[in-house]
Amino acid sequence: MDEHRVANYIELCGSNYEIGFQMGMTVRNIDMLKSRLLSVNRCLSESDIHKATSTFDCFCPGLNEELQGFADANEIDISQVIYYAVTYLVAGCSQIVFIPRITDGHCTLLARNYDYFPDMDDWVLSKTRVSGKYAHLGTNIMQFGRGEGVNEYGFAVSQSACGRPVNNFANCKRPVVDGLQFWAIVRTLLENTKSVDDALHWIKNMPITCNINLMLADKEGHVALVEIFDNHRAICQIDNNSRQGYIAATNHIHLPELRQLEPWAMQNSVCRLETIKKSLQHKTEVSADFIKALLLREYPNGLKVSHYQCSFGTIKSMIFNLEECSVEICWGGVSDNHWKRYSLNTSTPNEQFKQVIIDKPPSDAFFELIAL
Repeated sequence: MDEHRVANYIELCGSNYEIGFQMGMTVRNIDMLKSRLLSVNRCLSESDIHKATSTFDCFCPGLNEELQGFADANEIDISQVIYYAVTYLVAGCSQIVFIPRITDGHCTLLARNYDYFPDMDDWVLSKTRVSGKYAHLGTNIMQFGRGEGVNEYGFAVSQSACGRPVNNFANCKRPVVDGLQFWAIVRTLLENTKSVDDALHWIKNMPITCNINLMLADKEGHVALVEIFDNHRAICQIDNNSRQGYIAATNHIHLPELRQLEPWAMQNSVCRLETIKKSLQHKTEVSADFIKALLLREYPNGLKVSHYQCSFGTIKSMIFNLEECSVEICWGGVSDNHWKRYSLNTSTPNEQFKQVIIDKPPSDAFFELIAL
């Protein structure tokens, strides 16, 4: 079954408050976003709001000012901005980082598919320049957060859920610590760090409530997979001199130090990782065209999944070039939607365009749990 979605590209510039106000005015004219981001009732108690704002001030500087601008534009109390309720505390994804040694352009490439339920995604790619912070290019989560991105220094961040999503909603894993969701962490790193080493230092003491495979990469070819599960952490790193030319992650625990915490995985997560490994097994050089084909080829032979009504359909396929500080994006993982390129170094007018998604039912084994 084919459906159409409206994808957006926007450029935001100014202080955090000014950017929040700009987003607030934009949301007033888009009913889908307005219904997802605002609540007519107070979402958190005053005590919880105080805890959240204190955490944001410490680990996500500028975010409270942006949320205040958004609330002022919509003439509501800041406690009615849903971002507080869902961020102070995921989806399925595949992600791969290739070091310069094995790419045909000799630059670090970060590739990823983001898979989720289409009604719960913003369908927005934005270029954001906050005064006094690093400019970045990435897709929005709850408008204020980012799912992934690259900044002006050629540093990139991506993520995939590690096991069952952690939040306060029904059927999800409850958080074991108070802390931040991935979209707040990703944006903070993009706006405040220049390299993988910077990012590792920044997140060392960050309160992180989600179970996540956090991928960090810079244009020098330094790559780190930071795996976090129930507040336990493990790190795997490679650089441009490493024998292995890439790091990949899907939606389960990959690093042996944490394996005993969750020795199970969905069949589709293991299959996607194996597909990546098999596709790269004999490759001494990879191109953007090769990566695009892998991202858009249908599961199980590729990474594209189409089970949207089961909250597991590809929302976007992306390739970040860290040397050029650019991204190519194909909404819906459908070749007919075409790849579109955006760069931090080139201004592009805000735009909207209809994109098709194709829904298919999953196989019986797709969500099956198997032992690692």
